[in-house]
Amino acid sequence: MEKLLALASAQSDQAEVYHLKKISSPLNFYNWRQSDSLTRDLDEVSLRVVKNGKIGVVYGSATVDPKWMLQAALKAAEVGPEVTFTFPKENITGNGAKICDEELMKLSPDQMVHDGKDIYDYVRKQYPDLPLNLYFDNEISTVTILNTSGKAETYTRTMYTVCLLSMYKNSKEGINKEITSCKYFTFPEKIINELIEENRLSEHEVKVPTRKMPVLFRSSSTWSLLYRILEGANGAQKVRGVTPLIEKVDTPIFGQNVTLVDDPTMNWAPGSTPFDDEGVPTRKKMIVSNGVFKQFIFDLNNGAKDGHGSTGNGIKRSMWTRGIEVNPNPRFNNLVMMPGEKSTDELVKMIDEGIIVNDVIGFHSGNIIQGQYSMNVGIGFYVKKGSIIGRAMDTMIAGNIYSDFHRIIGIGNELGYNPIAFSPDILIDAISVSGTAD
Repeated sequence: MEKLLALASAQSDQAEVYHLKKISSPLNFYNWRQSDSLTRDLDEVSLRVVKNGKIGVVYGSATVDPKWMLQAALKAAEVGPEVTFTFPKENITGNGAKICDEELMKLSPDQMVHDGKDIYDYVRKQYPDLPLNLYFDNEISTVTILNTSGKAETYTRTMYTVCLLSMYKNSKEGINKEITSCKYFTFPEKIINELIEENRLSEHEVKVPTRKMPVLFRSSSTWSLLYRILEGANGAQKVRGVTPLIEKVDTPIFGQNVTLVDDPTMNWAPGSTPFDDEGVPTRKKMIVSNGVFKQFIFDLNNGAKDGHGSTGNGIKRSMWTRGIEVNPNPRFNNLVMMPGEKSTDELVKMIDEGIIVNDVIGFHSGNIIQGQYSMNVGIGFYVKKGSIIGRAMDTMIAGNIYSDFHRIIGIGNELGYNPIAFSPDILIDAISVSGTAD
């Protein structure tokens, strides 16, 4: 990295080297049997250079010849976009978040195998015929950033994921329960019991009528809605002039029971880091306070164009990538929707007729930036008079978060982590539901 930065600084106006080294140990059980145990080693480098006011980017394996990488970045800068930002120089001690667990640093595959067998032993006592796959992954990442402004910083983060997937018989669908944390944990029996009960409820398939009705979005599905606010509050969309929130700062956009915070200072949270992927220190930010939109999030480039500066949200990966596969883009570190006071059971009892949504298919449908959605319900349930009747089949939902989030009538009291946020269950009234019942 030092050699690459030295080469780049001699031939460019500014340069940044970003190094990601990631070791993961995925372990799979397939239908009650251990199927494979792997070790994955990812070692990647990204180089950004600014030459004559234009930026060039190249990324690839850390084994790539530094001279070739530099020439590729300089060539890209010849036709790259113009930028006005300066790479940050301040070194920091961190924001206080705990993200590296010594227990995970030493966790052995044997321990994960033991944990998997414990889960199967627990399930066997209650539902011995349940088709069940397990997935474990212990991931250790080290990120280092060097640049010509003088920044030279590193952090190490652990990440532990446990996923339970129960496939329906003769189907490619199933019920998924997943937890990710920077700290070691054993999978909670409460969530295993929920998976078992939802499988039993799924045995009765129900056709759903077409009309507006309450919809309970479980925390596992709320990411499909909150992705819309990610795009709406994205500083890049503000710079392009395409977000509906341009003139909405300090203006109500949701109901008063909605508060959203971007919090990279949370202990053991997957998105917590002392600095973002451009070296800018991260900090806690209020995005929506009691329904009022408070601020956009920016990376260096879009923050400079807007005149606001970076908010420490320049991220070099997307929801679907694990390595350095995209240029920096404004993304939340840890989006948190503040919980309410209702248990899941209490929220279900509030529904006279409606559906529960565990996950969705086709979340990208609709104009995302404008808050619209039109999605198939993947795993969901039909509710009548406060009781779950069975699995909701062939059902779609549609709406717009900027109107729907004014009709939230119940919020769960527990946070669940999904690909976008830490979120509670959300019960929204009068959602457009399309089904096949007469």
